[in-house]
Amino acid sequence: MRFLNLILIMGVIGLSVILYDIKYRAELADKHAEKLEQKIADEQEGIRVLRAEWSYLNQPERLQELATRYTHLKTLTPVQIGSFDTVPMPRRNDDFYAPSAREPLGGYAGVSPSDLGQAGSMVQ
Repeated sequence: MRFLNLILIMGVIGLSVILYDIKYRAELADKHAEKLEQKIADEQEGIRVLRAEWSYLNQPERLQELATRYTHLKTLTPVQIGSFDTVPMPRRNDDFYAPSAREPLGGYAGVSPSDLGQAGSMVQ
């Protein structure tokens, strides 16, 4: 009987040590997770600040003022971009536009409602 009590006491002590180790590791993991969450929050705040700064730095009025102050560039005119005459248009005789190049779709595609009335009487 004493041997059984001794084994049980040793088991309880062993389980207590294991439980303490698990608790200690869980607390360390919790502290680590809190540190990571704080780092994430800090990075997100930094991103918000950088986006605000980027928005300020890219204001068109500010950029225009800097361009006139530090460069000798002239304002862009529509003539510099091009005209409608310079835009290439597709040829009308391409296969895409040729009606003979198209294959019939089949079924009811391209059939008018009046054709359906005639087709319906043929089917019956």
